[in-house]
Amino acid sequence: MKIHKLFLLTVFLAGFSHFSVAQIGFDANTSAEGSITLGSNLRMEKISDLNFGDIVSQSTGGSVRLNPSDGSVSSVSGNFHLMGSSSAAIFEILGIVGQSFLIAPGSYPTQITLTNDQGNTMTVNSFQIIPLSGSLNNIGSALIRIGGTLNIGANQPAGNYINTTDLTIIVSFQ
Repeated sequence: MKIHKLFLLTVFLAGFSHFSVAQIGFDANTSAEGSITLGSNLRMEKISDLNFGDIVSQSTGGSVRLNPSDGSVSSVSGNFHLMGSSSAAIFEILGIVGQSFLIAPGSYPTQITLTNDQGNTMTVNSFQIIPLSGSLNNIGSALIRIGGTLNIGANQPAGNYINTTDLTIIVSFQ
């Protein structure tokens, strides 16, 4: 009987120690870190203005187009002498690498009016924007280039024609 009780006590202790080891494995825990990069630094900066250069007016009028890709100006209609430096309007979008953006139709003007010191006007329309959508590059930036068509009246009075407020675009981040 003593041997039988000793055997049961040994089996019980062996089972208890096995059970205890099994319990230790289930009590293990670990933790994970939570993080997010919030796009609070998304912004847009102007690099250059829309500049058609120097144009000599003609008696018939017409229009010239500024190419947004390279800033060059060419005659669309009429016969103009094109001189001086021209440039597309260029904006830089800055933010998070890979961030998608969209410039939706209607988020920029269909026409702006340029005015000289004497109150004479010309219009710019048919805006071309490249690209209209994309993603920020590996340093978190993208360039947006804007060109358009300048409409010059017959015998347009000379002067420096400007518009400092109406050429705006709205960029939506996706």
